[in-house]
Amino acid sequence: MSTGGDADAIPPGAVPGPRGAELPLPPATVPGGPHDGDIADGLEEAYWSVYDGAASKATVGQVLARLPRIVRRIGHLAWSADRTATVAVVVLQLASAAMMAFGLMASVAVLRELFAEGPTPERVRAAIPQLLVVVGFLSARALLEAGVAVAQARVTPKIRTALECEFLTLTAHVRLEVVDDADWHDEAYRANDRGLFYARQIVGQVVSLAAALLGLVGTAGVLGVLHPALLPLLLLSVLPVGAAAVRTARARFHSFKRWNTLQRRVRVFSWLLLERDAAAELRSDTAQGALLEEHHRLTARIAEEDTRLGVSSAGLTLAGRAVGGIGTGITYAALGAMLVAGWLPLAAGAGAVLAIQAAQSTLTRLVDVSHMVYEHAMWVDDLLAFQERCRALQPRRSGLPAPETVKAITLDDVSFTYPGKEAPALNGISMTLHAGQTVAFVGVNGSGKSTCARLLAGLYEPQDGGTVRWDGVDVLDMDAESLQARVGCVLQDPVRFPFSALANLTVSRGTLTEADPQRALDAARASGAEQVIAGLPGRWEALLSKRFRGGQELSAGQWAKVAVARGLYKNAPVLLLDEPTASMDPRAEHAVYEAVLRDNPRPDQITVLISHRLASVVACDRIFVFDAGRITESGTHQELMDLDGEYASMFTLQAAGYRAEAEEAA
Repeated sequence: MSTGGDADAIPPGAVPGPRGAELPLPPATVPGGPHDGDIADGLEEAYWSVYDGAASKATVGQVLARLPRIVRRIGHLAWSADRTATVAVVVLQLASAAMMAFGLMASVAVLRELFAEGPTPERVRAAIPQLLVVVGFLSARALLEAGVAVAQARVTPKIRTALECEFLTLTAHVRLEVVDDADWHDEAYRANDRGLFYARQIVGQVVSLAAALLGLVGTAGVLGVLHPALLPLLLLSVLPVGAAAVRTARARFHSFKRWNTLQRRVRVFSWLLLERDAAAELRSDTAQGALLEEHHRLTARIAEEDTRLGVSSAGLTLAGRAVGGIGTGITYAALGAMLVAGWLPLAAGAGAVLAIQAAQSTLTRLVDVSHMVYEHAMWVDDLLAFQERCRALQPRRSGLPAPETVKAITLDDVSFTYPGKEAPALNGISMTLHAGQTVAFVGVNGSGKSTCARLLAGLYEPQDGGTVRWDGVDVLDMDAESLQARVGCVLQDPVRFPFSALANLTVSRGTLTEADPQRALDAARASGAEQVIAGLPGRWEALLSKRFRGGQELSAGQWAKVAVARGLYKNAPVLLLDEPTASMDPRAEHAVYEAVLRDNPRPDQITVLISHRLASVVACDRIFVFDAGRITESGTHQELMDLDGEYASMFTLQAAGYRAEAEEAA
């Protein structure tokens, strides 16, 4: 027991952390918990809320100024997706607006006949031809709108499909260090969650915007034909209605922002309550009550917000109708005065009433759609900007193809720092690996082992002038994806693909439909996955996911064997095994190492093993000891034991632990 030395003293209430760090006791109230302040305020700057409510903050002038550019942007997307359907939408929409205007004019003609002098039966009979014309215009407009819907149905899915395919292609191929950037992740999820969603809707919204605008222009044109003095009356009648619609739309957007933040929090709790992977721990911790309580609290607040919005909207609508009613009353009084003065025939006055009522409805629709288009276009612009950024982050697709085989890989003064980090993960690493060798990387967590392996695999590129060479050729002169195709990687936490057992192997060679049966069987035997697959219903065809009907569940150790088989099936000149057996039982682990490292050594393959279990690296041709991003020791097992350095200390510590356990068991 230490009796002195302040450096080793631990103050009361502190817990020793790594490298001498001290962690104080946490507070009694969990910070950042669900009750820590207002949730809606605390989550406002999350990725999903960047543009929510933007229309409610913009002035009417800003919205109107930006709409033409938005329409051009969406029109360009539609034109690229389906030119024929885009032209059809434009032409048919213009024709539909014309039919609406002609229909109003024909309605005035009907009223003119009905208000003419003479017996009522004769006036009705005289109005029938004009009435048929009205019916014809209305029918033509219905057909044209159906044509617009058909053309829109053709172009909209194509825009979404094209954007989604391009988005996934770009994001799936960006360089690996980009994926480690938290800001890029925020942008990616924002673009996927919002941009792609609104990209599907915005075409229809732009069409609705155009229809409302053309309808408003059409009614204004009809009033101008009836009497130019009616145009100011149109403004007097519709502007109060438009102002009320703007206020209502903004209130709805503000409410949506509050509601949406709460709703997403609710989804988190719902997912935890339903997710299969969380089910066991949820029950063992008896945490259901806590999650259900928080879920109920949030849904109650959502209900309150819905009620508040309904009451607020009702008040705004009433105020808008009241002000609009005053404007409409003034309009109708002015119309009456024009009729009394003889400026306007009675039939034209009735037609003006119809046109003004249509304009009021159209303007309300125009305001609502303008707000939606303005806001949703921001998300689509965000998606397109993100895709443009990803194009600049793609791996090299030019240069020499990576060789089918490699005799030596040399790292010369290689350094690498992760985005957002100050300390380098690797600092001046140099080594040479030869075909036929099995080498091991060992060291504490965070020492740089896996980062070095990813540099070997071409997943990262060296920085600060360091070089990685395959048979003397700098990897920066090679096509990046062809280089990655020459490396088989087996990771500690492998992806559990929800595919068949066979597809889980063939995916390492970029295919889910073609297989080399003998290679698959050999890989399964060498990894120990043969018995796993043989015990599954359907064997090679068994679906490895309980999320689907008939799917099978594998243990972590069984998945590890499948992952090793996947790496072996790739048959690459470089094989990286990064803690591949961490979840296996000792017997299975021993079998894998015997098969992969000892029984079937390949003279044309470089095998790199990363492991914390040092007993597994004893037979490796060379062992590199990493610490804080540097190689501190290297050599064979015996050479490192004779050196009596860090490796010997770690090995002796592990061996002592095994001996102690054996003695206790005895």
